Amino acid sequence: MTKRSRKALAVALLALIVLVVVGFKAGLIPQLAEIGYLTGTQGLEAEFHSLYFNNSWCSVTEKPSWAKQASSWSFGYSLAFDPDVSDDGWPDLCASQQPMTLDRDVEPKHYMWTVDQGTVTLPNGTKAKKVLQFEMWRFRLSWRVNLWLSGTEGETGDWTYFNIITWTPDYAGTKIWIRLVPKTFVYFKENPDELYIAPAYLGLNSITFAMYDKDKREIINDPDAITHVDLIPKAVGETLGIYYQRGGSPINLEEKIFSYQGATLDPAIFRREYWTRIDLLTFKPKHWFDYQVWHNWKFPSVHLEFTVYVLVVGKWTVYLATGEVPKLQPHVPTSQEGNPIGDFFAGIAKWLSNPVNQLWVFFIIIVIVIIVVSVMSPGLWTALAMRQRKDGG
Repeated sequence: MTKRSRKALAVALLALIVLVVVGFKAGLIPQLAEIGYLTGTQGLEAEFHSLYFNNSWCSVTEKPSWAKQASSWSFGYSLAFDPDVSDDGWPDLCASQQPMTLDRDVEPKHYMWTVDQGTVTLPNGTKAKKVLQFEMWRFRLSWRVNLWLSGTEGETGDWTYFNIITWTPDYAGTKIWIRLVPKTFVYFKENPDELYIAPAYLGLNSITFAMYDKDKREIINDPDAITHVDLIPKAVGETLGIYYQRGGSPINLEEKIFSYQGATLDPAIFRREYWTRIDLLTFKPKHWFDYQVWHNWKFPSVHLEFTVYVLVVGKWTVYLATGEVPKLQPHVPTSQEGNPIGDFFAGIAKWLSNPVNQLWVFFIIIVIVIIVVSVMSPGLWTALAMRQRKDGG
């Protein structure tokens, strides 16, 4: 590219940036935030926060001295954990998930109660009856989790010179601690004074076992999985405990919240975060020697599907004229649901339906074409100008 072409490209890019900035400032180009892209997580955001392994806590901020050679140490939305070198010793313990999403086919259960606070004097001196109105909804969500082992041949175990297996790494006793952070996914036309979201139930809905052989081929319901994978929960209907803190004792949060029906709700029972855990009783690879010569192995995998119930509790303060019989109407929550990608493109289509926005898009495309032509064929504009002169002459 010649020096003149580089200058032309820089000027054109600068002009495009200035025009776009001016358009945003003037409100001619609406920001993408107005499209209304919705998060995929609804109700609770799950995070693979830490492991209790080898009598030690392992997390982003907790790394025992014995894990100095750890080749994988990733916690968060997904999990990848290898406490030693990448080609020997322990295989990678991995986990992934699909965010919790609202089950739209199930109508949420609704509960409502009021608490009389007596007569109060309003700032204008008027006497009024103060009533606290509590409403609670029980939403059903779905949540999917994958757990598996991955690694090299050297991470399947140890064996002697005569191919006699002496050790197989087993994550038995490991506890996977998952942090649950409430996320607002409903809103009201009449905003409540207080709004709380809390997990009420996490129950196993289905489980699928599989093994992966050394060629990465998946074998669903492999019989070997029965002897190489055992965890809590394992049977359909089993539940995960809900905890206020990691390492604590499980609580029956749903029962505790329901006990306040007819009374003023204690906000202290709610938290900014909750915890749950999956216990690995056995989680190990299978390896063997065919005819005591050829080494073969398989790594386990398990797919868990959970039914999750989340409680949404709102509190409203209502003032009634003295002597008035309270006839309170229930508030109707609207859940932020839908396909985020579909909503995004639907928003784009709606934005493009505006003729002014279409003009802006057309203008930007023209500028981009000019820039591309200037870079790829810098002499084209000179040739066109010379031809115009000849035609004019």
